[in-house]
Amino acid sequence: MLNNLRVEMIKSDSGFNSEELDALVSDFNIQHKTKYLQTLIKNLSNSFEGYFAVAKSGGETVAWTYVFIDSGFVFHGMLSGAAGKIYSLLPKRFNTAFVSSPVAEYNMFHVKKKYKLIENIIIERMTDEILAVLKNKKVELVIIKDHINRYTSEYFCEKFIHLHFMPGTYIDLNCACFDEYLMRLKKKWRANIRNRINKRKNDLLIEIINAVDLSAQECVRCHELYFKTRDKQRLKHELLSQDYFCECGKTLGENCKMMIAKSGQKIIGFAQLLVSESDVINVRMGMDYNYNRAYNLYHHLLYENIIYCLKNKKKRLYTSQTCYRPKIEAGAKLLPLHTYIYFQSPVLQNIFGRIIKHQCRCYSELLESENPTKTLAKYKKLCS
Repeated sequence: MLNNLRVEMIKSDSGFNSEELDALVSDFNIQHKTKYLQTLIKNLSNSFEGYFAVAKSGGETVAWTYVFIDSGFVFHGMLSGAAGKIYSLLPKRFNTAFVSSPVAEYNMFHVKKKYKLIENIIIERMTDEILAVLKNKKVELVIIKDHINRYTSEYFCEKFIHLHFMPGTYIDLNCACFDEYLMRLKKKWRANIRNRINKRKNDLLIEIINAVDLSAQECVRCHELYFKTRDKQRLKHELLSQDYFCECGKTLGENCKMMIAKSGQKIIGFAQLLVSESDVINVRMGMDYNYNRAYNLYHHLLYENIIYCLKNKKKRLYTSQTCYRPKIEAGAKLLPLHTYIYFQSPVLQNIFGRIIKHQCRCYSELLESENPTKTLAKYKKLCS
C-alpha cells in the first residue's frame, strides 16, 4: 500500500497546507501545531534551519514530523565529571539535526488515523529517507528527541543509541478544588506546601493573562527573565529572540497564557502556558533570582498553575523537565521520554555514544526508582 511513499522536506517558512498537517495532530498537543512551530523557528536566534518532513503516498499526506538543523550545536552541557572537562576543552560543533523539535518536550511522528496499524513501518521509512537527506546536507549528528512512545523495531535498535534523557513531569488533576488536591499528597509534602502558602509575602501578586495582552515593555522584561533562567541551565540549547513572547500571543491567541509574578509593579517571574481544551503545558519559566528565595517564586508559580488548571477544569498539567524535587513533592509523576542518537561516523557513534549513554544513566535510575527523591540526592548536579 505504501510502496510509493516519499518524504518531502519543506522549509518552515515556505507555503504548505497547514490545516492538512494540523489535522493529524491531537488536540492536546498544541506545541506541535504548525503555527506554534513556525513562530518558534522564526524567533530562535540559534543557527537553525527548520523543515516540515511530510510523507506522502500518491497525493495523500500520510504522516509528518519536524526537523531542525543546527550548525552550531555543542552538547558538552550533557556531560559531567572528567568527560565533561575533557570535552569542554575541545568544544566540537556538530552539524546536528533534531528529528522533531528540540524545544518541545513531547514529540512524535504524526500519522493519519487510517494508517495507525502500520505506523511503525511508516516511521521507519520516513526516518530512513530523512537520514538520507541529512547526509547530503553534511549533518554529522542526528537526534530524535523526547518521544513518549519507544520505537522497539530492529531498525531503531540497530541504527540508533537509545537514551532516557531528562524525563518529563505531569500532574493529573481529577479533583474539584485545591484543598482536595492537597489532601491527596503525602502528609509531609502537604504540610510544606501549606507552610509556604501561609508565608507568602503580601506584595507578591500572580496573575494569568492572554499573552497577546502583554505590553511591549512586559515582553522585554519576560525575555530578560527567560535569559536569567536559561543561563542557569547546564544544557543551553534554545536561544529565543526578544519578539518570541509577543509573537506567540499574536499567533496563538487565547491558547497562549502568561502567568506573571510581580512585587509591586515589578515583574519578578513568569511562566508561559500553552492551553488546550483539556490540558495545560508549562513550556517556559523565567525568574529574577534576587527575589526567588525570599519569595519562593518557583513554588508559588507552580501552585498558581495548579489552581488555574483546577478552576478551568483542566485534566492534566505538564510541568516540564528539570527541577524534579519540587514537582514530585507537588504530586507530579515522571514521564519517560525516549531519545535516539545517531552519528553518521561509526567511530563517533561508538565513542561519543558510549559516553553519552553513561552520562544519562542517572535518568534511567530516576525513572526506575521506588524513591525518586533519594535518587535525586545521589545525582544532584545532573537531575537538578
